[in-house]
Amino acid sequence: MANPQAQDIIRCRYCEDEPAVFHCIPCGDDLCPGCKVFHLKSKVPSGHNIVRLSDKFHANNQIKMCEVHSSKAYEACCKDCQAPVCILCIQEVHGEHAIGKIQDLYEKQKAETAEELCKIKTQLKLEIIQRIKDFNEEEKEIKTCHENIREKMKKQGQDFINHIISILREALHESEEDEKRKSEEIFHQKEENEKFDQSLDHLIGKFEALTRSNHPADFLLYLKKNPNTFRELKFPEKVTIAKPLFTAGRFNKFKNKHQFGKFIAGQISHLKSVDDSLQAIQPTFKKVLERSVKLSELKTKREKLLHVRCLDDRSAYISGRGLRILLIDSSGTELDSISTDRQPFGLAVMQDRSLIYSDFEDKVIYRMSLDKKKTKLLNTMYHPRGLCCSRSCDILVCMSDYKYSLSGRVVKYSNSGEILQVFLEDQNGKRLFVNPYFVCENVNDDICISDIEIKNSKVVVLNRSGELQFKYYGNIQSRTSKKEFKPLGLATNSLGHILVADNANNAIHLINQDGNFLSYILTEDDGISRPWGISVDTSDNLWLVEHTNACVKLYKFLS
Repeated sequence: MANPQAQDIIRCRYCEDEPAVFHCIPCGDDLCPGCKVFHLKSKVPSGHNIVRLSDKFHANNQIKMCEVHSSKAYEACCKDCQAPVCILCIQEVHGEHAIGKIQDLYEKQKAETAEELCKIKTQLKLEIIQRIKDFNEEEKEIKTCHENIREKMKKQGQDFINHIISILREALHESEEDEKRKSEEIFHQKEENEKFDQSLDHLIGKFEALTRSNHPADFLLYLKKNPNTFRELKFPEKVTIAKPLFTAGRFNKFKNKHQFGKFIAGQISHLKSVDDSLQAIQPTFKKVLERSVKLSELKTKREKLLHVRCLDDRSAYISGRGLRILLIDSSGTELDSISTDRQPFGLAVMQDRSLIYSDFEDKVIYRMSLDKKKTKLLNTMYHPRGLCCSRSCDILVCMSDYKYSLSGRVVKYSNSGEILQVFLEDQNGKRLFVNPYFVCENVNDDICISDIEIKNSKVVVLNRSGELQFKYYGNIQSRTSKKEFKPLGLATNSLGHILVADNANNAIHLINQDGNFLSYILTEDDGISRPWGISVDTSDNLWLVEHTNACVKLYKFLS
């Protein structure tokens, strides 16, 4: 009788005599120790992966069948396509591609995925947790703010009601007093006329009695004694009493609403779609290059260049001395030209891609739509310079007036031209600016302003509420700073870095959100001269205009 246990022994596929101890996963063969040596000498695209027979059915050692050729297992990987392939896939599609071991590609992509997951845990996850925390705090702040506003509205409404009641009481009192005065006059006149009526009755009765007398002598003697009886009759004066009138005042809903006060609802700005938002976070993996790479350079025919404002990652508006604003692409090709009545002193791009610019002399901000229709967006109290359109669709304007040394300020307007905030003093009542020149908004909603003085020029950074965060006076210790720090153009990137064009020292400073100097991404050694306006496009490339050379340069400074 055969031994039933012998039937359970798995034999080597090649010699068929010896029990199998090993298993080759790609080939699917069970091997004894002796045949294992010869099996390893045979060549297959994926290479051999020998495991103990006891590990054959482990999840990691299971054969995965090809999704295209269901009868064939994935034996290798295509390095060019970064995908697992079977023998038929190699013959039909990947014959000319580089073929490698599937395990090698797995280990490589596993390591890269682990690195990305680590970044997600340490950066994206923390970013989202912080955002949720910020939203919770903001929800509380919004609720408290609205509760306070509603209390103010109720108080203002009660004050209006009290004022209206006071006016009503005064008007009712006037009516009552007038009624009383006229009632007294009517009573007096009625009394006078009643007395006169009684005297008339007496006179009529007297003469009627005399005419009924049998003796004419009585009648004649009475008239003899009272010759002026009828002539002396004096009628009471005639009094006309006009009826009172009430003319209702004209109620103007619009006017009275503004007399009550105006509620300005804060706008909700959705920066981008969900996919774009993730892309906006992912650039935090970017690093600053050790040396910036020049992508292009354009020498313009303009006399002097002052401003540059990116429209996207392929084009930007530039302006300088003169009455034209140009739209150019990254190769320097002129795409469009806009004529102006005066030289622009600031450029900005709205979220609908329309252009706005400041007219320094006339104290006006103009808007140029995509179809080139020019409209006056708003009038400013002082002379406007640098402009910025925030993500919340508001407009930040730098202003100053040379006649008044304390006029420097930054004003936030709504896109309809209403003043929302005026940034003038810090939390301690000290002046923030002398001559604000350029302004931009950071990814954390901080407002960055370059302030130009004869001495002590600086970059002033405020939070969205207008509270001072820090002032940056340049990298004093650096050998690059040979002259007094003169910050002009400002820009920010996706990492929240602040870029500062140091016009006096021919350098571009890079500082972080806390005002700490990080590096010079460009210096005089890189060939830049008199940088004025700067702007960072959606791909984090730097556009700068050189004032003296009238040159536009494009650099890559993040990897």
